[in-house]
Amino acid sequence: MKPFRIAGISFWPELWKAKANLKQIVGFLPRAVEAGAQVIATCEGSLDGYITRDLTKHRIRLEDSNTRGFKQRVATFRKRAVSLARRIRDECIPVLQTEAAKYGVYLFAGGLDLRGNAMFNTSYVIDPTGEVIGKYDKIITDFEVINQVGDGYPIFQTPYAPIGVCICADRQAPEIPRSIALAGARVMIINSYGMWGEGTNERFIRQRAYENGMFVLFCHPGETVLVDPCGRITAATSEWEHILVREIDPTQAVGRGVFGNRKMARTFLIGDSEDAYAKRHREKAQRRMRSK
Repeated sequence: MKPFRIAGISFWPELWKAKANLKQIVGFLPRAVEAGAQVIATCEGSLDGYITRDLTKHRIRLEDSNTRGFKQRVATFRKRAVSLARRIRDECIPVLQTEAAKYGVYLFAGGLDLRGNAMFNTSYVIDPTGEVIGKYDKIITDFEVINQVGDGYPIFQTPYAPIGVCICADRQAPEIPRSIALAGARVMIINSYGMWGEGTNERFIRQRAYENGMFVLFCHPGETVLVDPCGRITAATSEWEHILVREIDPTQAVGRGVFGNRKMARTFLIGDSEDAYAKRHREKAQRRMRSK
């Protein structure tokens, strides 16, 4: 491990407009690289515009599930989302691969991902050669209706540090960042769209960093915030900034945090990739699908 420069790109993506959002990301990349960024993250849903926020307008919420025409509304919405996910896969991700290779950076980009018939809210991880080396799928997705529950906590090995990812609501469950830390991460990137700013969100991200003794980069359309392993906010964008770039030293991260000596923490991990928390949420989602 060694010190490196990490960056977050913050901008408000447009709903359903993958190409327009891609253009925004590509436009910000050289500015981040010019500032020395070696690892770059975007917000949750940066390519699709986080279409979950469009569910309410179409009356597709869990509380709407017993209303007339709900299944048809879901089917119509999902059909449009599938088309968008295919465009992201075929037209956007190859461009980001080319850009990552061009600048020699790791890129953590948020967007929809379609695998077979399953839809995921995903963070794509692209390495400096332009290869997609993995994906992290959001786990707390009950309210997203069309998205499946993620499975496991992949850690992405880089020359700088092992990096973990969680997406938005996942940061609210202590078990998820805990499992990421126990799997070896020294840095955690949070691709987010929902809650942000001072107050509750700030407490969440500071606590997750402190509990687990790791750097946290929170990347949201409205701000990027960097928190050190002691839970201190060391940098944040202002309203007129779009890019935050800072050097961090991952050797400062102890990897286990103040609760690392508690054996019960390891009960969150059942096997190599699955933990009890993910299993419960997946079973809940499966019951919901069967009831439709």
